[in-house]
Amino acid sequence: MTKKELYRVLERTALKQPNLAAEIEQLVLMVEAAGEARSVDEMVQAFLAEHPFLASCMRDADDAEQDPESALKPDGRVFPVHKPFAAEILQRMKLAGVNEHYRNWANALKAVPESTMPLPEVNAAFIQAARACWKQNIYGNEEILRVILRHSIEYSKTGRTMPILLVGDPGVGKTLVAKNYARILGLPGSFLSGPSASAGRGLSGAPNLYVGAGTGAVVQAMIDHGTGNPVICIDEIEKTANGYSRAPSLQNELLSALDESNSAWYDNFLEIAVDASHIPYIFTANDLEPISAPLLDRMEVIRMESPALDTIRNITKEFTLPQALAAYGSDQVEFGDHELDMLVDLLWAQGGRSCRVYQKAVEMLVSDACLAGMENNRKVQITEEGIRSAAAMCSRGRSTKQLGFGT
Repeated sequence: MTKKELYRVLERTALKQPNLAAEIEQLVLMVEAAGEARSVDEMVQAFLAEHPFLASCMRDADDAEQDPESALKPDGRVFPVHKPFAAEILQRMKLAGVNEHYRNWANALKAVPESTMPLPEVNAAFIQAARACWKQNIYGNEEILRVILRHSIEYSKTGRTMPILLVGDPGVGKTLVAKNYARILGLPGSFLSGPSASAGRGLSGAPNLYVGAGTGAVVQAMIDHGTGNPVICIDEIEKTANGYSRAPSLQNELLSALDESNSAWYDNFLEIAVDASHIPYIFTANDLEPISAPLLDRMEVIRMESPALDTIRNITKEFTLPQALAAYGSDQVEFGDHELDMLVDLLWAQGGRSCRVYQKAVEMLVSDACLAGMENNRKVQITEEGIRSAAAMCSRGRSTKQLGFGT
């Protein structure tokens, strides 16, 4: 057994059996003091002869280390999230009982998951389920689905996959695609905005020196979802560059996180490295220019085009209107196909190319009609006058309405 292997076993033992911290620390100090004069196995055997109660705990921890790469479970491969041992960890764990500074650190360290969730097993049934999930939430874009399925195969076989960057105008459905990426993989997802991810603790955390310090977004996503491989999506990563807050820092953090040769992610708060290499990343951006070339080189860039008129018409009928009626109550509102087509045509003629504009107009009409139906205790029909008014409010450059004392 090497020192590194021993320290990893001791770390697992210390985390599971904090009452043995003093004995484990004594063994660590003995190994460090002996240097190369005695073999590690010889010192461990001598120490366990004096402390036999520690042997079973170390044996259990050692069994968990026998497969350092991955383990095959009935529902897919599982990878460990290594937490390399540091001798001072034991001393800090002892101080956690009397010092809040170390207590927060110790709680965060204990919360870091030990392994990933089982990776998906990609087969014909998986692909069929993925297509059903896609059709339930997204209209068309079959080419993008094929890219996601290709990444799913790579992830299933190797435990890693190249990050995906979705680029397109606002409102074309980039965030929706990102959320469905997590659904298809069957993994929990953490969704961050680029500007907020570039502020505060960032991706790698704040040093445990200040009030409010804590883990970074990468490790926090692991802790929140209890797994070493949550899908991490960062929206609008181009807004972390060219003058935005702490932009160079976040892009440098991403370069480190996406480095294929680096399996150790160092968190400034924990002051240890964890294995974050099994996290699938997906990013969105409205523009490629502010993103650094080395960062783009580490991603597969997919450009999402703005939808055509017929596509928007189908999305509005199949997704937007049914969702709005389900949210506000279809028993209060009558919204016919003719009125919906009229709304789509008006917004398209006024330059509406974002699905978000059509969603805003439909929700405005349905919510107003629902309110009127409740006030008058009757079902309300969407009128052409109401459609023209909503289209005028939601068209480009005219998204505000004067209300209050000035009306």
